[in-house]
Amino acid sequence: MLIQNTSVTVNYKKIDGIKKAYINNEEKLHKYFNLGTVLPIPDNAPLEIPRIMVQTVNEHGQLLISPIRTTFNVNYNAGFEMDWAKCSQYIKERMRCIFDLLNIITKDSYEYIGLVSTILFDDIKENGTNVIANNLIKSKNINDLYDIDIKFTFVEDNKIYTNITLQDARIFKSGVDIAKAGDLSFKNQIEESVGVILDINDRYGFNNNPNYVSGSDVLEQLIYYMDHVINNKLETLVRKGEL
Repeated sequence: MLIQNTSVTVNYKKIDGIKKAYINNEEKLHKYFNLGTVLPIPDNAPLEIPRIMVQTVNEHGQLLISPIRTTFNVNYNAGFEMDWAKCSQYIKERMRCIFDLLNIITKDSYEYIGLVSTILFDDIKENGTNVIANNLIKSKNINDLYDIDIKFTFVEDNKIYTNITLQDARIFKSGVDIAKAGDLSFKNQIEESVGVILDINDRYGFNNNPNYVSGSDVLEQLIYYMDHVINNKLETLVRKGEL
């Protein structure tokens, strides 16, 4: 099982002057991040477009800051991809600095926070579609499936969504051009594995409670639930179709 990447997204009410706020407080990031780039985006551009981009020191992660959300994206290698404990520690340490910056601007008041990880069951090399169908649907009346995408959603603590999506993951030869006709044919496919997307967020609280306010401490809860799914549920779900 390989943890390929993780993203943390922090959503908040519109911040006016986000570029100036970053420049005035960017030293909060210096422990783990390089100097950022303030992008030449006009103030009247759509709010979701990032105004600031910052790379981590070793460039495994990228921080994108807009007037309404901040997203931290991480791609794993060097053994981290095989150890979720290392991945989660990496996320916690860097998000601590990110919240040190954001909390000055937002007073630790957020709309909702999301944690998403993409995982590959790399030991499954072929027939990923059938593995999922046979273990989860368990029906002999479904034939000739090409793709499959199954999502489970649970609510935790009356505020947190835990979304688990299982899908086939097709891996192609290097150099494949997805814009070129025929390049995604079976002749260029080298594996058909099983992929998982774990999306854990507190948007249930935001959606259902008109007075809901999220905070930086919510990330610890999201990581706790992701720990639980990765360490206790995923293997059984994929291999046996049981939760």
